[in-house]
Amino acid sequence: MLIGVSLSALGEARLEVYVSLITVAYFACSALFRPRRRIPDLVGASLVIVFFYIVALKVWEILF
Repeated sequence: MLIGVSLSALGEARLEVYVSLITVAYFACSALFRPRRRIPDLVGASLVIVFFYIVALKVWEILF
């Protein structure tokens, strides 16, 4: 939540910046606290998929 509030206070309007920073923060917290999981990490997997999709769109935009 702190990431969203901070970025909006700075006037950031690009969705990819929010998704990228939330993904990094999620995996940083996940690595620090290492919760035991009985099921696969669906939130992490979905964040990675969305992150890679945004990166692919940006690369496509630069190349073409």
